[in-house]
Amino acid sequence: MSLLQITSQDFLSFSGLFVIIIVSGLYLYLFFETFHPPSFPPAIIVSDNKPTVKNVKKIQSQQLSLSFHPDHIPDKVKKTGLIPYLRKKHLKHGWAVTDLPFINTISVIDPIAIKSSLHIGDRPRNMYKFLEPFLGKDNLHVFSADRAKIFRSCFDPALSVDVIIDKFHDMRNFGVEIVEKWEKNIVLRHEDVVRMQDQSLEFSLKATIKALFGVDLPQDLDLMAYKKAYDDVVNGLFDKQFSVINNIRDERIQNSIKYLFRVLCILIDKKKEIIASNIRGANNTILPQRKDLLDILVSEKDPETGRDFEDKKIRNIMSLFLTSGYLTTGVAISWTIFCITQDRDVQTKIQNEIDCILKGQLPLYHDLLNLNFLNQVVKESLSICPPIPILSRYLAKNMNLETTNDPLKLQTGTVVLYPITLIHEDAHITRDSHCPFGFGDRVCPAEQLAMVEIKLMLCLIMQRFHVELAMPLNRVSGDEKFILMARNDIYIKLIPRKGIEE
Repeated sequence: MSLLQITSQDFLSFSGLFVIIIVSGLYLYLFFETFHPPSFPPAIIVSDNKPTVKNVKKIQSQQLSLSFHPDHIPDKVKKTGLIPYLRKKHLKHGWAVTDLPFINTISVIDPIAIKSSLHIGDRPRNMYKFLEPFLGKDNLHVFSADRAKIFRSCFDPALSVDVIIDKFHDMRNFGVEIVEKWEKNIVLRHEDVVRMQDQSLEFSLKATIKALFGVDLPQDLDLMAYKKAYDDVVNGLFDKQFSVINNIRDERIQNSIKYLFRVLCILIDKKKEIIASNIRGANNTILPQRKDLLDILVSEKDPETGRDFEDKKIRNIMSLFLTSGYLTTGVAISWTIFCITQDRDVQTKIQNEIDCILKGQLPLYHDLLNLNFLNQVVKESLSICPPIPILSRYLAKNMNLETTNDPLKLQTGTVVLYPITLIHEDAHITRDSHCPFGFGDRVCPAEQLAMVEIKLMLCLIMQRFHVELAMPLNRVSGDEKFILMARNDIYIKLIPRKGIEE
């Protein structure tokens, strides 16, 4: 019997709305309510040791309501949305769909094809074009495979386990601050319902900034205003590509970008002062040999120019890492909490594991490594609702794409779509095909950091509270623009439990 039981209606509620951003120069802006996938079942945890899957009953399809721009998107895609459209196409044609209504674009869900794509590191530039005003036209997302490797080798040390351990105490404090605030609100104000996505994003923003940049946000900074500005920029720039914003909103977006840049410049200047004095933080501790991302950007040379990184380039790289890490990690936490509310047995088993290992104490880094069942639940949640449901690659040369059947001959300029949602739903998925953080040469470089943040916050929550969904199930739905967000947030009722010693 499965430990995490996701029914067809549960799956409908939280995996409803997916939008693919841009394919081969076309921007898809897809809004739709909820849907039942017709064939590929959601993954089910059946083992404590590793995430596996098995067949469940087929889920019936449902009509979607859409509105999107531009007008030249094919009608057959408009009527269904890209993810359910691809699902139907793959159900008809199998692992590869080559007759998509987009120029030089195919979709594959074959794990063998993914493995044969691991070396492909180029991405279609237009996929991230909407972020250019924030990240710059020449940003890491659209670097060629060779350029991306150069910078990745430069930045990888900042994302190592040793650096994460250095920052773990501060990240944990951010989480403790939030759960203790919830406890006080329950006692003093009888407020036992929280907006879990909003709160998870607050934690992720603080933790990601600390982990990547090693400096705190200015004390007089309004964190909620900063977070709102970030959300306005990402959502607004996406909407702007479809001319669905007015001048007032456009002006607000531009002002928010300027505001975010000012804050980043403050962080850069603060880091420069710390390095210049060889002092880190207010407690006069010596700057460690292990460098975070901002240490590297401020103190080392640009691998392409051999000169110091320019402030503009530092700012753009910081914006990219923060945008990618903060949003994906935050929504992963809230979606996982939602999944946990749907199975009381899973929730109890998580809490028993936490109680057994932590024995009433706050978690240390190595404790997270021993929370095996929690780790599998996180992986299962990421499998069911990956924060970014579709990945893509651009072929810079002709190639034969190996598959389960015959190789597929592809020409230069082909865009290959990998619907991660469908791949994870395949009943025959292997462990190697679980790829919520991407795959191959362009796998997320901060995967380890993201998993630590997710498991840390979940551990702190489940140690202190039982969780229940505090909104109608049919109100839980996805709203995909850049990341799979919960359109109406995810309201969670917190019931205190004795999981930590006073």
